[in-house]
Amino acid sequence: MGRLLWSIALIFLILGEVQAQWIVAAQDQDKRDLNGIGFVDNRFGWVIGDSGLLLATIDEGDEWIEIGQRRDTTNLKDLFFFSREDGWLVANGGRLFRTGDGGETLQVAYELGQRGQGFQSITFASKKKGWVVGTDGLILHTRDGGRKWERQQSGTKEELVHVRFADDEHGWAVGSSGTILRTEDGGLNWDLQPTNIKGYLYHIDIRGRDNAWVVGDKGVILRTSNAGATWERVAVDTTQNLLNIIFADRNNGWIVGWNGTILRTGDSGRTWVEQESGIRVNLFGIGLTKRHVWVTGEKGLILKYDRR
Repeated sequence: MGRLLWSIALIFLILGEVQAQWIVAAQDQDKRDLNGIGFVDNRFGWVIGDSGLLLATIDEGDEWIEIGQRRDTTNLKDLFFFSREDGWLVANGGRLFRTGDGGETLQVAYELGQRGQGFQSITFASKKKGWVVGTDGLILHTRDGGRKWERQQSGTKEELVHVRFADDEHGWAVGSSGTILRTEDGGLNWDLQPTNIKGYLYHIDIRGRDNAWVVGDKGVILRTSNAGATWERVAVDTTQNLLNIIFADRNNGWIVGWNGTILRTGDSGRTWVEQESGIRVNLFGIGLTKRHVWVTGEKGLILKYDRR
């Protein structure tokens, strides 16, 4: 799978002591930013980063191995894997990559021809049906597993940063200027849901068709239990930009953001408590396995937390 560049380590001298259960599990030698992390099961996972960096683990993060050996200007921004072999990656420059060998090789599956446009996020509701979102309200949809991608009318020119679907029909996309879009027909129609938020919304996590949580600029956390008919803003004691959110189940979730911010909830997002990460770099990605929460960020950092 490529040469081993990573190992479990406690990097205290550079980053300071990490409190309690949050530890620095690994760090890129070149300190490239790590933009996302995802696991397909409790053993197999991937980390994406700047300069084409793609890491893989087959032992729940005991070792992280760089695969593909891509040293270029391609910054990988989002990932979605169906299995240990089959997955998709979003890159800057408006490119979608597909892999059938766990990321060892990547094939360009779609590339935008217009300069200035780009992709931000990708998701699939099934093996056949998927969506990609990006700049200028861009939404692409596939119904044949990615062989063909077609544009959907989003009704907005705002940048769309993240997209998630509960099933083939019901999904959300979020983005700049407090934009939240909702579809109930697989993206044939997208409806704008009012939020009264002016800044960016960066990430949405969902549980079924009705429950969703969104995070954004300056400590914004929104939650809904009625499919977005109303969005409640949750009061938190931080003004840091919040970049990613994930729930292990309906009650337990985590948020990460700027300057080492990590928040945790145990009551379905009604209240959030800040956890001391011990670091002050920006954190971008979150992933879950049965035993751990995983976080990626600036300076090539991978953090882990024992959630057993």
